[in-house]
Amino acid sequence: MLFRILMLMTVFTASAPLAFGQTLTLADDGRSAGYATLAWAAVDGNSFLLEEYEGDEWHTIYEGGDRATTLSGLVDGSYRFRLSADGGAPGPEFDLTVAHHPLSRAFGFFGAGAVMLAVLIVLLVVGARRHEGDEGEPS
Repeated sequence: MLFRILMLMTVFTASAPLAFGQTLTLADDGRSAGYATLAWAAVDGNSFLLEEYEGDEWHTIYEGGDRATTLSGLVDGSYRFRLSADGGAPGPEFDLTVAHHPLSRAFGFFGAGAVMLAVLIVLLVVGARRHEGDEGEPS
């Protein structure tokens, strides 16, 4: 019984995109890597205008008929977006916060990779030397 409940929770929570307001969803959450894909599949219309609030005014970042756009190169901070369809009034605003992985995690992965590379080189050198020694002996 517990297994069935866990399976149902997994199915219903894993496939649902993160919703912000009534119009936009976060379809691909790369906020810790500096990118995000905003989608608006449930919005009626043929032409869409996505705007970002910077300083004290709204700037157009996408205009067209697609139902999603990916924003990349986002630095740490908060961003505010709104969407309008077919020249209508903008939908609800929402905030997106970007927080990259900490530098300590990156150095940890780099260190682990360096250790694995060193181990691989040592194994290759030791194996090559053993193989050279075996070639001189008759089978």
